[in-house]
Amino acid sequence: MARSAPTPIGRLAIVLLALVTLTGCALLPDRGAAIRTDVLPALEAVASAGPWASSGPAPGPTLDAPPVPSVVPGPMASPDLARDLRPRPREGRFRMDLYTANDHVAQFDPSWCVGASMQMMINLMEDGRPDRSRATQRELYQLAREISPWVETRPGASTYGWAGGLTQLGYGPYAELSAGSRGAALRLAARQMRFTGKPVGLLVWRGRHAWVMSGFQATADPAYTDDFRVTAVWIEDPWSGRVSSIWGPGLEPHTRVPTDELQGFTRWASRHRPEYGPRGEFVIIAPLLEETADGLAPIAREERAPAA
Repeated sequence: MARSAPTPIGRLAIVLLALVTLTGCALLPDRGAAIRTDVLPALEAVASAGPWASSGPAPGPTLDAPPVPSVVPGPMASPDLARDLRPRPREGRFRMDLYTANDHVAQFDPSWCVGASMQMMINLMEDGRPDRSRATQRELYQLAREISPWVETRPGASTYGWAGGLTQLGYGPYAELSAGSRGAALRLAARQMRFTGKPVGLLVWRGRHAWVMSGFQATADPAYTDDFRVTAVWIEDPWSGRVSSIWGPGLEPHTRVPTDELQGFTRWASRHRPEYGPRGEFVIIAPLLEETADGLAPIAREERAPAA
């Protein structure tokens, strides 16, 4: 028997369950949190039109791990998407770095990691003098909170507010995506960065903090072949200049980290996100492609999640 499509209210319930993720500098919603009624119409529209609407409860595709390369390495099968890329897709090792001087901004408040990450991502996407002001960071943090589907007296912002805020400001579309291994998540991040020219956010410290991935190095160009591995990433850590009692000092601005040393990028699991399973998944805030149905850059068929 064919399964009927969820009603608008059913889709809304799915989105509310799937998107209430707090990044650190904060905590997950508990019994003291309540759903905001003023954002329900917007969330229902997201449930109807979002990239995850036809792929089950996860807000975006979930990848299997380990990643499976294409059977025959070679030029991508979507020349229309790769045609305007600079540099042009080519054979050999690949490096991409979006950072320019002063794009990094440390968080002004211990709870503003999402606001600071949004500020840095906008700096990476905008030409001209970077905005490093406290006022802008506060506004971005408040925007992320305002469009999150929860009411919380404690500080913090959600991954939905992070992705939704960037999209609302015209820098998207952005969405939360996940993978079952660190390597698969970084491959997905690299593909999306390569095809969009935009930075990627990383949910780190078991969901308690935010980083920005401003560049990467790989064994091959993600726009040329699926047969590649990310070997290092450049990280913009808003915790720079601060010290965590658990995770230690924040990374210096524009730190290059080999992927086998990227210990802060951890699995995230929560009772609020059962689709990630008891072990959790590696979560990123990624730019989407408007030219493709699900927003993903070309990717090996075997690496996509099975249909719901």
